[in-house]
Amino acid sequence: MSNKKLIDFSGVEEMLYGEEKFIKEFSEAAITSFSEFREHYYKFLLNRDETNFRKAGHKIKPVAQMLGLDLIVEEYEYAKTLIWDDKPDEDLKKSADKMQDICSTVIKELEAEI
Repeated sequence: MSNKKLIDFSGVEEMLYGEEKFIKEFSEAAITSFSEFREHYYKFLLNRDETNFRKAGHKIKPVAQMLGLDLIVEEYEYAKTLIWDDKPDEDLKKSADKMQDICSTVIKELEAEI
C-alpha cells in the first residue's frame, strides 16, 4: 500500500467537534469493529456463508463510510458477487486476503490516532 492514509478523519472530527477524548473513544471502538470484521469477512467468505457474511458487511458499512473507506465497501460488494456467481475458491481467498491487508492498515491508522 502507498504512504497515503486510507482513513479520512475530517468527517469524524467534525461530527465529534474535534474533541480528542471522543475521537479516541471512537477510534478504539472502530478498532474493535474492524478487527471483528476482518475475522468474520475471512471466515464467512471462504465458507460461502452469505447470511453471516452480509451481517458482517452491514455492521461495518456505516463506520467504513464515515471514515471515507470506500475501498472496503467496494471490496465487500464485489465479494458478495463472488459468492453469488459461485466463483472458484482462489478468487474468494484473494478477496479475503485483500480485505485482511486493508483492515490491518486501517487498524494501524486508528491506533495512531489514539
